[in-house]
Amino acid sequence: MATPSRLVIAEQVDEVVVPGIEGYFGVLPGHAALLSTLGIGELTYRIGRDERHAAVAGGFCESATNK
Repeated sequence: MATPSRLVIAEQVDEVVVPGIEGYFGVLPGHAALLSTLGIGELTYRIGRDERHAAVAGGFCESATNK
């Protein structure tokens, strides 16, 4: 996760759920590449069984192909 001024979170994750402007969506390993506009809400990401949370208020989400 990045802000206009710096990188905030850089993790290899097993799952991420983000608040898109049209509702929450999840991204799993092997997901097709995407670019989406974020809304306001809670971003959740999972590393193994450990679940972490972050607040977001707009911006963009980009998921590259997982090779």
